[in-house]
Amino acid sequence: MIEDLKIRLSKNSGLTLVEIVVAMAISAIVFIGMLATYAEGVRYTRQNSSMMTLYNEGKAALEIMGGWIRQAARIRISSYGGVSNARLELNYNDPWGGGDAEFYFSEASNILKWNDRTKRSRRLNMTLLPMLDVDTGPYKEPYLKVKDCRFTPLDHLGIPSPYLEGYSLIKIELVLEDSRGDTLYLYSVHSKRNKL
Repeated sequence: MIEDLKIRLSKNSGLTLVEIVVAMAISAIVFIGMLATYAEGVRYTRQNSSMMTLYNEGKAALEIMGGWIRQAARIRISSYGGVSNARLELNYNDPWGGGDAEFYFSEASNILKWNDRTKRSRRLNMTLLPMLDVDTGPYKEPYLKVKDCRFTPLDHLGIPSPYLEGYSLIKIELVLEDSRGDTLYLYSVHSKRNKL
C-alpha cells in the first residue's frame, strides 16, 4: 500500500506546461490592469494639480486686486477687456500720503501687471500673473497665460453700468490657461466702501 501511494504521488507531482502558461497569462492580465490603473491615477493627479495651480494663482490675483479696490478713494476704468487690453486705475489715501496704482492686462503679452505709481519710495511695477515658477527659465514658455481679463463697473443691482467713475461695484473676470491647454474662468465682484 505504501508503494502504491508513492507511485501515485510521483505521477501527480509538479505542474504541466499548460498550467504554467495559463498562470502566466492570468498574472500578465492582472499586472497590466494594475499598471493601467496606476497610469490613470498619475494622469488624473497631474490634471488636478494643474487645475489647482490655475485656481490658486487666479484666486490670489483676485484677492490682491480686491484689497486695492476696497481701500481706493477713487476708481476709474480706462478701458474694458475683451479687445486688446484692460486697465483699472486706483487712487488711494493712506497714512503715508496715498498715491496711484493700476492693474493692466495686455492681450499681446498674456500678462496681468500691477503698477504702484506712487512718487515716493514705494513705487513698484510687478507681474501679477503668471506668478514666478522655479522651473520656468527665461527662454521657456510660461506655464500659465492670462487669456483675457475684464474690469466691468456695476450698479447696485449688478447690471453693467455705463459710468466709468463714481461706481461702487467692480466685476473682475479672468480667463487662465496652462501649458497643457486647460482653461479656467474665474470672476469676483468687489465693492468700494464709499461711492463718490
